[in-house]
Amino acid sequence: MPDRITHDILAEIVEIASDAVICMDATQHITFFNRGAEVIFGWTSEEIVGQRIETLIPERYRGSHARQVEEFGRSKVRARRMGERREIAGIRKSGEEFPAEAAISQVQQGDDVVYAVVLRDVTIRQRLEQRQRFLAEAGEKLASAFGSSETLTKVAQLAVPTIADGCILENRVGSGFLAGASAHVDPHIEAILDEICLAGARIPSKDHPLTEILNSRAHVLLQPSAASRLTVASASPSYLKAMTAMNPESALFLPLVAREQLIGALTLFRTHGSFDRDDVGFAEDLARLAALALDNARLHDTVRASLRARDEMVGVVSHDLRNPVAAVKMLSRMMLREQESGGAADRENIELIAQAAEQMDALIRDLLDVNRLDAGRLAIAAAPVDPSVLLTDSLQTLRPLVEEKGIDLDLQIETALPKVLADRERIQQTLSNLVGNAIKFSPPGSKIVVAVRSDREGAVISVLDSGTGIAVEHLPRVFDRYWQSSRTNRQGAGLGLAIAKGIVEAHGGRIWIESRPGEGTTASFTLPLAE
Repeated sequence: MPDRITHDILAEIVEIASDAVICMDATQHITFFNRGAEVIFGWTSEEIVGQRIETLIPERYRGSHARQVEEFGRSKVRARRMGERREIAGIRKSGEEFPAEAAISQVQQGDDVVYAVVLRDVTIRQRLEQRQRFLAEAGEKLASAFGSSETLTKVAQLAVPTIADGCILENRVGSGFLAGASAHVDPHIEAILDEICLAGARIPSKDHPLTEILNSRAHVLLQPSAASRLTVASASPSYLKAMTAMNPESALFLPLVAREQLIGALTLFRTHGSFDRDDVGFAEDLARLAALALDNARLHDTVRASLRARDEMVGVVSHDLRNPVAAVKMLSRMMLREQESGGAADRENIELIAQAAEQMDALIRDLLDVNRLDAGRLAIAAAPVDPSVLLTDSLQTLRPLVEEKGIDLDLQIETALPKVLADRERIQQTLSNLVGNAIKFSPPGSKIVVAVRSDREGAVISVLDSGTGIAVEHLPRVFDRYWQSSRTNRQGAGLGLAIAKGIVEAHGGRIWIESRPGEGTTASFTLPLAE
């Protein structure tokens, strides 16, 4: 064992070091370039030895760097260690700049001086520090969000442009997803992405990454050419339009999991470039943070909604049950007085009592359905069914009401329609609500059309009337619970459309209403095809 470390041993240690070790002479020409320097800068030793050190420094720093080395050589300082100098920048052979830390020493060899530089690439460390700061700030911002909708919006704004060019945040709805927020660096594309949020819930196809997330709860990375793969796997017109406009090179799908439940998905898009391993890890950290914040926001929303629903239900019960209960009490007393006086019970009074009881029973059923929707217990037993049979059976019980008011009911069914997945009883309930509204607001002698056709989303069922219509400012509220426009004179509790929406979305479809005052109303909803 030698007492001293030999030149060969030192050379081997320097050669295997991961830091760059570079030597230069008094004229600042490179004389030594180790393997670590080759890896960091991308130059081979043969290519760089003999060139000036400025080759490895961004152009804007070259003039001052040469002067600083000369001043260091004239000084009595033998070495400047890492951390004593401010952070510097290097430039790779590819032209890419990177942050670095460096130590420099000068060694006198006779009349000559040799400068030895040890340089460390701190790109990864700096990136990790920046991401930790970002996640800490993101946690503070998300903690201040008020409600799940605001939380989704803040997550989208955090993801773009920090991690991606665009993103879509979706809530899980049964076996599908409902987009709640989106963002993109290009305002024009962001407006197109917003259409996905307005399109309602969708069930992804079996070869779509979101289906894989439903099954595995693991991230899915598509690259390269993510756009072409997503276009093939997507059926929603708004989603197809967005993918075409955005044309992403890479797409990263991340599950949002809270309390061991999949509550949504975060999708990130890059128009150019790919997601590396560090990017995926960073995105997963953000997804975990987003899931926690979203779950907390949902719990907060649930508490607020429960309190609001309690107050609304008390109001509905006290208002809408009061009239039929008062009618039953009054008519019952009249019948009792007639019997005490020896008279016969009035058949008309008995029929009025029965109608009042039916009103109370209908209100109680609606309130129970709303409670089931809130608790996620609305029973849906979907099975393949012929749409023409489904509509014919559903409208059979409504025809007497139409005929009584002198309204025509026209059923239009597209030929060769495939079967749909539907719960017969629940869809009949939905159609009863929609057609019932059309009857309520259609004048005698008018016509109601119930039509079914197929499109990319499945089967589209529409109810068209030529009634009074709905004001534009009221359309966003038509599915709100207990809300009724001034035209209704409170015929019911205002729960029909809210329940219809819950039933349709539980099927994986969407429901919407189009209307203009004086021109009638069209209520439409989709059902998935059985295939």
